[in-house]
Amino acid sequence: MESTIFKIFVFCMFIVLGVLILGLLKWILKYIKLCYQHVLWRVKILIIFPINILIIILWLIIENLFEKNQPELLIAIIIGCIGSYYIFKDEEGDQINK
Repeated sequence: MESTIFKIFVFCMFIVLGVLILGLLKWILKYIKLCYQHVLWRVKILIIFPINILIIILWLIIENLFEKNQPELLIAIIIGCIGSYYIFKDEEGDQINK
């Protein structure tokens, strides 16, 4: 019984991790857009760093979860990302309109 409760708790914490990861990815994407829209080519070259961070974070998470044979935690992260996207979508629209 305690093992089942702990597994449910870990699953819920990975949903929260998915929410945090989506926030981090949005923050990184904001800087990718800023670098891409800039006029100078030297600044456009700096787009390499946020893209590398974005790829490395996702790769490490996916690789570690499959190494440990726990793909259900990857599903929990995806559920957290999708849920937070729909929850916080309205707040972003309100900030743009102000």
